[in-house]
Amino acid sequence: MITFYRDATVVVTSAYLQIENRRWRLSDLDYVWHSESAATWRVRSRTAGRGVLNTIMTFAGVIGLVILIAFVSAAYTEANVGGVHVPRNTLLLLAVVLMLGGFGWAIWEWMLHRVDDSYDKGDAVYEIWASATGTELLLLRLEDYTRYAKIYRAIERAMEYHQV
Repeated sequence: MITFYRDATVVVTSAYLQIENRRWRLSDLDYVWHSESAATWRVRSRTAGRGVLNTIMTFAGVIGLVILIAFVSAAYTEANVGGVHVPRNTLLLLAVVLMLGGFGWAIWEWMLHRVDDSYDKGDAVYEIWASATGTELLLLRLEDYTRYAKIYRAIERAMEYHQV
């Protein structure tokens, strides 16, 4: 027996398909198909969160560029901060330290990971259906496109292997 996919709740082998505590022999499944249904509030909130993070990252980049330009331009002019003369070298050093020593990269990386992850999970609810002895069965319903695609492809390979 060949195992095509296995995780905590789904097992797809060359003999059977098991989802949580339900098990079907592949010989009992006449046809398997997939569909997308309307997005739930959870999927919509993931999409909205992605938009918010994209907006924050865009504004953060623009604001950072404006601050950097302000520091560099202040370094090349005679700067008075609060009535105190600040030497050019000090402002240049401060600009470099802010660019290299900040923790902004860690926050930026986290936001980029969240955006990428939200694209990988998709914007819909994905369902896997099967016909077994004339009865239509909803086998699985997922909001994670990547996991859904792996499981569905494993079922396709198992069904092809079983038919050979």
